[in-house]
Amino acid sequence: MTTAHPLPGGRTAVIGATGFIGSRLTAALTAGDPRVPAAFNRAVPPVADGRAAPGLAEADIVYFLAAGLSPILAERRPDLVEAERRLLIEVLDALAAAGRRPVFVLAGSGGAVYAPEVAPPYRETTPTRPDSAYGHAKLRLEHELFRRRDAVRAVVARLSNVYGPGQRPVRGFGVLPHWLRAAVRGEPVRVFGDPHVVRDYVHVDDVTRFLLALRTRIAGGRLPSVVNIGSGVPTSLSGLLDIVSEVTGGSVAVRWERGRSFDRQGNWLDVARADAEFGWRAAIPLAEGVRACWERVLDDAGRAASVSTSVSTL
Repeated sequence: MTTAHPLPGGRTAVIGATGFIGSRLTAALTAGDPRVPAAFNRAVPPVADGRAAPGLAEADIVYFLAAGLSPILAERRPDLVEAERRLLIEVLDALAAAGRRPVFVLAGSGGAVYAPEVAPPYRETTPTRPDSAYGHAKLRLEHELFRRRDAVRAVVARLSNVYGPGQRPVRGFGVLPHWLRAAVRGEPVRVFGDPHVVRDYVHVDDVTRFLLALRTRIAGGRLPSVVNIGSGVPTSLSGLLDIVSEVTGGSVAVRWERGRSFDRQGNWLDVARADAEFGWRAAIPLAEGVRACWERVLDDAGRAASVSTSVSTL
């Protein structure tokens, strides 16, 4: 029997702890450390009556992973954009009042904030000039955070296209879960725009590993204010289709659609800073990650069929 050793780092708070990335991080923190992280979500808000909730007020590092926006929602629901901004401001104001100045990690976007006229791969020093409501919303969150550097030690993790098992298909966001759900149902996958456009896909477990690496640095020393987190590998939609076809065991029917206003042309990230500062690089190959996603989709479909069959026989 092995003894779990506490992860280095201090007290931790996760806002958005039941989300796709937040749930992975919370599970990793709980497994590796007897000090259970303070976990916040819609049911357990991090701020009440303007005051930081217990666990948030004492945190040495705060992960803000509460983003619920997709590109299409940002276009159509400005109220949700404003709600996300207000939540961030409330949390930062509450931390300022608590007076601890923790490390504050904001999950940003590496695919939507950089200037589209600049050729990728995008570095952290690439000019920012969003061309979509989603990109503007994400960059505005960064600005709100950096305006409060006196209250927190700010770090923005600009994430590329995060994927992994258990990711829910959200309209206008995350092509892979949509495609795999269509494949398991025997439906054609929908491809929007140019199939040769490239993206940068990074597995959620690799992202979690970076977030944990950040935690080891909170005791002191300089932290970069912005870090790109991606695979650093450009993959075209047609290339991703080939992987999905191979993993699912057959050719995938495709329905071609016109491009959408919020779809970016090719982009991927330069991740040299994450490597230099933290010794981090994405480790999970895309084909391996897609296979794990497909296995999860098959498991979920099997469970759903089992439940449906059991109900119908009652």
